[in-house]
Amino acid sequence: MTDLLEVRDLAVRFGDRRALGPLTFRLAAGRVLAIAGENGSGKSTLLRAIARLLEWDAGEVRVRGKSASSFSRRELAREIAYCPQLPELVFAIPVEELVLQGRAPWRTGWLWEGRDDRAIAADAMAACDVAGLSQRDATKISGGERRRAFLARMLAQRARVWLLDEPTADLDPRHRMEFLSLLSSAHRGHGATVLWATHDLNDALALADDALLLHEGRCVAVGPVADCLSPGNLEAAFGVGARIVEDGAGGRRVVFFPRGSR
Repeated sequence: MTDLLEVRDLAVRFGDRRALGPLTFRLAAGRVLAIAGENGSGKSTLLRAIARLLEWDAGEVRVRGKSASSFSRRELAREIAYCPQLPELVFAIPVEELVLQGRAPWRTGWLWEGRDDRAIAADAMAACDVAGLSQRDATKISGGERRRAFLARMLAQRARVWLLDEPTADLDPRHRMEFLSLLSSAHRGHGATVLWATHDLNDALALADDALLLHEGRCVAVGPVADCLSPGNLEAAFGVGARIVEDGAGGRRVVFFPRGSR
C-alpha cells in the first residue's frame, strides 16, 4: 500500500486562537482512521481543513503526492468526499436527487446527469438501503435514513478519500449499528480511505485500522488503533483514567472508564 493522504505540519487558527496543529500524519490507501478526542479537540476542524473548507494557517495536505491546494474544486471533489456532522437540508429534495449531487464533480459543462450517473446513483442507494426512499423528500425522512442517503451520495461521488464527521451522532443504538454496518460494507466494496471522527472508542477499536487522538488541537498519538488507544494515551486525551478489557466475545477489546476515574 502507498500513502494516499499526507498531512504535513497542518495548522489552523481562528483569529488569535490556535484551533489545530501543527499536525503531521500519513494514511495508506484503503485504511480507516478513527479520529477521537474531547469536544473542541479539533476533530471537525481537521476534516474541514482536509476538505479545504477552512483555510490553513500553515502546512499542507497532499493527496496522491500532490498538494490539495493545487487541485481545482472539481478535481478535489473527485478525490475527497466530505459528510458533515449534522447534514442539514434547507430545501425539499428527493433522495434520488440528493444522491445524484455526488455525481456533480464528474459532469462536464452544464450537462445534466446521464444514464451512467443515474446507474451509479441507483447502485449507491441500493448499497445504503435507501432505494425504496428514492422519491421521498429527504427533509422529511428520519435521521438514520438521512445519514444513509448522505452515505449513498458519498458512494456515488466515487472519491478515493471519505471524510465523515461523527456520522452516528444522535442515532439510537439500532440505527447506529445499522449505519456502521453499511459503512463497513461500503468501504470494503469501494476500497476508499476513510477518516472518521467519532466519540465511540469501542467502535474505533472494532472497525478502524488506525487512530488519531487529539487534545486541544494537538496530536496525543497516531498509529495502529490497538497501540494508539492505550490507557496512557486515553488519559492524556480525555483527562480520565481508562482500562482496556476483554469483553469475552471472541477476545474483542473494549475501552472501559471506571466510575470516578481521574
